[in-house]
Amino acid sequence: MNVTDTKINHGFWKSRKELNKNTSLYAVLKSFEDSGRIRALTGENTNQEKPHIFWESDLAKLMEGAFFSMQQEKDKKLEKICDSIIDKIIGNQEDDGYLNYFFSKHEPDNKFSNLRDRHELYCAGHMLESSIEHHKATGNSKFFDAMEKYVDHIISKFGIDEGKIRGYPGHQEIELALVKAYEHTNNKKFLDLANYFIDERGTNTEGTDHYFIKERKILKEKEKDFDPSILPSWIRDFVNFGPDPHGTTSSSHGDLQGKVFRDLQYWQSHERPIDQKTAEGHSVRALYMFTAMADLARLNNNTHLLNTCKTLWRNILDKRMYVHCGVGSAHIGERFSFDYDLPNDMAYAETCATIALIYFANRLSKIELNSEYADIIENSLYNLLLASTSLDGKGFFYDNYLECDPGYLHYQQRRHGIRDEYHICSCCPPNITRLFASMDMYIYNIFDNSLVIDQYISSEIDLTKSSQGLKIDQKSDFPHKGYSKIEIIESNSNASVIYFRIPSWDKNMIIKLNGAKVDYELVNGYAKINNNWKKDDVIELSFDFTPRFIRTNPNVRFNVRRACIFRGPILYCLEEKDNGKYLNKFVVDSNKTIEEVEDQINSEKIISLNAKGYKFEDTSTLYLHDKPNLTETNLKYIPYYCWSNRGENEMLVWVNEN
Repeated sequence: MNVTDTKINHGFWKSRKELNKNTSLYAVLKSFEDSGRIRALTGENTNQEKPHIFWESDLAKLMEGAFFSMQQEKDKKLEKICDSIIDKIIGNQEDDGYLNYFFSKHEPDNKFSNLRDRHELYCAGHMLESSIEHHKATGNSKFFDAMEKYVDHIISKFGIDEGKIRGYPGHQEIELALVKAYEHTNNKKFLDLANYFIDERGTNTEGTDHYFIKERKILKEKEKDFDPSILPSWIRDFVNFGPDPHGTTSSSHGDLQGKVFRDLQYWQSHERPIDQKTAEGHSVRALYMFTAMADLARLNNNTHLLNTCKTLWRNILDKRMYVHCGVGSAHIGERFSFDYDLPNDMAYAETCATIALIYFANRLSKIELNSEYADIIENSLYNLLLASTSLDGKGFFYDNYLECDPGYLHYQQRRHGIRDEYHICSCCPPNITRLFASMDMYIYNIFDNSLVIDQYISSEIDLTKSSQGLKIDQKSDFPHKGYSKIEIIESNSNASVIYFRIPSWDKNMIIKLNGAKVDYELVNGYAKINNNWKKDDVIELSFDFTPRFIRTNPNVRFNVRRACIFRGPILYCLEEKDNGKYLNKFVVDSNKTIEEVEDQINSEKIISLNAKGYKFEDTSTLYLHDKPNLTETNLKYIPYYCWSNRGENEMLVWVNEN
């Protein structure tokens, strides 16, 4: 589905989209202006505003979100702002098509010399994506024309032909962008380059011919005379780690990346992508690559590649994903670690990684009908992604904990539970704004020429010019109540199938057509209904929003004898503001009924939960000979997406269970 096929037109998510466009987007824009990202494009930044290799990608994502919004509703102000930035970006294009302000202005001799670390192709991918949506939104092709010229330059430099660079990006992204460009233009050169980057990656892993190893050896030779003693001591301590065993260290003195990011798995280059069986390394890089792999499996009808994608999907969901759809548990390396390693208070779970997980799920849903893909998108949207932005739309999480003790996190040099309005590495905030601006496209799908309803979000979709011959309007009470009504606004009255997702958390969903309960065929997690749909038909869906307890596999060592609570799609948590300090001394009684209360946090109307439980009595003794005493107490739970909106305080998702 394209963003123009569907429109979120009322309800909870309409308010969120308006907040995203009117507040979040401009908050991120201001932070980019203040940090010098835009001035850097023309060399007007101050000495304190040191340009960075991926600043262009930040601007591209932010503009892409604006372009998604403009495709639904014209906005001259936004268009003018973006047009100015575009002119500054493409003003740096060289005659041969090369387009990267940082290398053109600051390191012209180092172009494509450090693919593993320097993000040139990553920036190219984000700019290409942004240029496509700009073309759709405005009809103006100047940005896309410049990016196509850059892609032609990349094609001239990379490939298996003699004299070309047989390399690939250290940070994947351009692959999925090239697929979008192919589908936008039907020009096979984009698809061929995407295929090359995926097929070439991870070749020659047994010897010294691995591209990244050869690249590092060249850089090591260039840097052999570098003396780290000239660096400030705090940098020297990190640089002097010592060389790693894989030969990927850039200096004989060692470097931070050689020790911390010490393996080829970090860049998903330890094997050919088609042979990989587990999700490894940097989580965002991995999931952007998996997304492109799913695209290529579909377009090339490659069953082997599709099976690889499904194997990787299972590894993530079954062993390496948090309950709020966070992925990449390790703070060091922002990466996947090992099966069942899902710490709560040190969770990384980068926002960008869950956005990439949504992309991966979406691409797989284009290939086969499986409600699990839409379940993951729903969980991601309502929990981690909603929580990643403050209720006022101005602050953003980069990492997404499931437990927050501000004191502990302070001494771990981690963000301690306060959303920042500006991140030095600012990939997540503009990624959030573009995801929310484009989320209309994740509500419906087409499978086997039939309409699929994946998300219960108030919206309309017009398929009257398609074979389905339907226009529908959905009014949903999610996430506060379990009810959604779908009206047929127009119909060609022909028989057609509509698939309604049955959420994994509700096996008792009831469907009524014009007031009468209807039976349905269960197909891969969907209710399949074949009907001669008529104008003014009304479909009502009722869902069970009774609060429910969830536990983890006991191999997740952090959550043994703990439980969390969901209500419908919403994850809940305890917060210090409601329950006092030391949240880990509470024990929830999962045998007692949970009370649902209409409540409010700041201006946000919510349903809070009152649960019965116990707490360990306070004592001044550090170590006890006897079991500590428990006293009965009430526990107040709030939606996870609302935490950290009342100042810095403790938060806990997984609570001790009696």
